[in-house]
Amino acid sequence: MLEKEFRSWIIREIEGFVGSCPDNSLKGIDDSPMFERPLVGFVAGDDSIFVRLKTVIGEFHLTPHEAMTKVASEKGVEVPPEREVGVISYVLPISGATRKENAGMTDMPSRRWAHTRCYGEQFNRSVQTHIVKMLEDEGYLAVAPQLDDDMFRIFVDDRIGHASTWSQRHVAFAAGLGTFGLCGGLITQAGKAHRIGSVVVNRHLSSPRRTSDIHADCLFFQGKRCGECAKRCPAGAITERGHDKDMCRKYSNSKKPIMKELYGIDIYGCGLCQTGVRARVGIR
Repeated sequence: MLEKEFRSWIIREIEGFVGSCPDNSLKGIDDSPMFERPLVGFVAGDDSIFVRLKTVIGEFHLTPHEAMTKVASEKGVEVPPEREVGVISYVLPISGATRKENAGMTDMPSRRWAHTRCYGEQFNRSVQTHIVKMLEDEGYLAVAPQLDDDMFRIFVDDRIGHASTWSQRHVAFAAGLGTFGLCGGLITQAGKAHRIGSVVVNRHLSSPRRTSDIHADCLFFQGKRCGECAKRCPAGAITERGHDKDMCRKYSNSKKPIMKELYGIDIYGCGLCQTGVRARVGIR
């Protein structure tokens, strides 16, 4: 299969799954879709950006080839050369109705947002599982690093604070799907409100053209008057210095009881910095 055909196949499958899977719905609210049409990108496994991420994030951050080496070894098959490894990354844009509702909130998430934050991540994992199975059914070797308990870890690093061994945001940036904002979130053509997933496959894929400016779509970093994400943050965790993950996490943990009481949700994520804000790609 030519690379162009492979890409088209992957995009059709992801769009089809997101568009037809009954789990992509706000059950108990209005059964409308949590996510709109996905954005899909591709990047070469031997792209130098993955080596740079070991400096930007930490040596612990996996390269696609390291992830592929691990899964190949577990399955007892030959490890493919680095050039024959690629990454599929996708963005699931949160529905316009949910973004609009959350944009009207000032100190806590809306009901639709809270449900999407909880059940939407479950669906995101289902999308990655579907892609892996689809590829394996066609004879490929594939792995979703986030879903591999031995491969994926979240922890506190002495240098950068809360970190993981596979950053979906940075992988999506590598695949040309967006750039970073002041709050640390990825600004895409569909906005900042989304979930992200990715899969590593033993298939050569070409890298996209990426901007050298990692903040290209953030008005604040482009010298414009903005900082709206900082104004929207109820925890005061976003300043001109960026996003204080510890402050954000502490605030979020303190609000879990009220989420349980109001929405029946066991996690907290307000998403206020992702809605009702502007970027070079428009109001999101």
